[in-house]
Amino acid sequence: MITATSKKCDYITRLSDGQHTFYADTPVSDGGSDMYQRPGDILASAYAACVNITTRKVLNRENLPYEEVKVYVDIDRSDLDNLKIYAKTEITADISEEKKQEIIQKVKRCPVCRMLAAEKEFLPME
Repeated sequence: MITATSKKCDYITRLSDGQHTFYADTPVSDGGSDMYQRPGDILASAYAACVNITTRKVLNRENLPYEEVKVYVDIDRSDLDNLKIYAKTEITADISEEKKQEIIQKVKRCPVCRMLAAEKEFLPME
């Protein structure tokens, strides 16, 4: 469970799962201090991290050595009712481009992607 707690400085928010802590904020133009990621950027970061981790798990499972996996994610916020999430994965490894693309295709349904794509229901917590 994640707990979001307000801080004295508008609009910095402490986020914690009980073991790990990080912060969210808004840009200066929205009244924040722009010290931390915006909530939407945290969402994009979660997706990028999951794609990166899942890609490395596939590479490890297939015993394919790699130097680096880089994932770029951007969210088009212009229509929040029809959100577009753009992603690009780069694998630095001594394997064929065809194999890299095969791995990238396998990872398109990482756990966070599946959560984002799933039908959602927002319910009050008891």
